[in-house]
Amino acid sequence: GDVVRTVFPPAAFGEAGARARRAAVTDTRVAQPALGMAELAVLDLLGRAGVRPDMAAGHSYGELVALCAAGSLSPGSLLRLSADRAEAVLRAAGDEPGAMAAVRAGAAETERVLAGAGLGGAVVAANRNAPDQTVISGPAAAVSEAVHALRQAGHAAQLLDVACAFHSPLVAAAGGPFAEALARHPVLPPEIPVWANATAAPYPAGPGDIRAQLAAQLGAPVRFAEQIEAMYAAGARVFVEVGPGTALTGLVRRVLGDRPHTAVACEPRPDAGLRGFLEALARLAAAGLPVRTGWLVRGRAAGPPARPA
Repeated sequence: GDVVRTVFPPAAFGEAGARARRAAVTDTRVAQPALGMAELAVLDLLGRAGVRPDMAAGHSYGELVALCAAGSLSPGSLLRLSADRAEAVLRAAGDEPGAMAAVRAGAAETERVLAGAGLGGAVVAANRNAPDQTVISGPAAAVSEAVHALRQAGHAAQLLDVACAFHSPLVAAAGGPFAEALARHPVLPPEIPVWANATAAPYPAGPGDIRAQLAAQLGAPVRFAEQIEAMYAAGARVFVEVGPGTALTGLVRRVLGDRPHTAVACEPRPDAGLRGFLEALARLAAAGLPVRTGWLVRGRAAGPPARPA
């Protein structure tokens, strides 16, 4: 209820109202359930169009949605666990939530600079996104110092607007409360392989192992680039981003480079809406997927446009 009202708020009048709406929806406690609902909706639409995954993966929170897409979690469990996950992370962060920064360098080079600056123990390479992109995470003062050291080494680095130092030791304590939340929900073996951030390998089949890995993921690095490489080696050639935006589509392209693949975003531009989704279906059809579109116009009385005289 509260999440839906925040995602679909009354109209804003003026810039102050628009800022308040943006702040409300980007609160981690709202953002994670909202992402879950949006991604499940897109998955449902893709399924109706005949597009169904052979394997699944996510980035950080998205791993929960990937497990839901694979039948491990029910949609109801996903939405409740989304809120539980956000609450566990924010409580673990406490009064010293830490910070994160994006770095235009690979993980190995980033860690080399951090070690040289004496920050290797405090700041971690939390998101290993692409050969030329890493996100660092840790205490706020240490991350600021790391940004300076990385810039001095010739690498672009920019602080991120985040709630806390995700995927770092600062939030690792969230694993315990989240494990307790997971224990309250049924977990089934995945029907398709789900590739994990922490291991860059498929999730195990055992419900207990899945719960343990999901809980540990909160404080572990996101090995996204390795994960995409492993999925490609397993045969993945078409990658579909079901969440808002194109961030992961861009990362996939940067990881795979010139190797044959197709990366499709369902929201290729901000506010792309229905047109963007139809563009995604067209690209998937062109890539050889069995896209069905008849259901989109079923029951419509309008015929084809008349030819000009």
